[in-house]
Amino acid sequence: MRPLILLAVLAAPLTAHAQDRTVNVAASDPQMNAAIAQAKRELPVFFGHAGSPGPGEEHFLIKYDVQPGAPVEFVWAEVISHANAQSVARLVNASNDGRFAPGLQVRVNDADVVDWGYRKDGVMQGNYTTRVLLTRIPESEAAPVRKYLGW
Repeated sequence: MRPLILLAVLAAPLTAHAQDRTVNVAASDPQMNAAIAQAKRELPVFFGHAGSPGPGEEHFLIKYDVQPGAPVEFVWAEVISHANAQSVARLVNASNDGRFAPGLQVRVNDADVVDWGYRKDGVMQGNYTTRVLLTRIPESEAAPVRKYLGW
């Protein structure tokens, strides 16, 4: 089984103390694949919010494979703009590949997005893959992240 490498930067870009937590997940993992499928289904709704934020909505993030191909490594990027099924975004967490650092501006096709999230009144919305990953790290690490995300 080919593993996926998922970066669980769970609070970025909103806090300087967030640390990248790499969690390996099998490509065939049913919970992760269900989370990705749900995020992809709801992506048009996410971009509706990102394009016209409602009251209390901010920090619109997308998660994608920073360098398609093996090994797979997903990172988060904050959406700057979105048009024609493509986002211009800024990386919010570091990649294991040193060429992709926080702050780097990237273009991401909608088809490549595996998750999304944004804050509404301080509570993180979406983040379906993060919800799965939080069940797979020690509770001592997961609890402060859940609290920060408003869960």
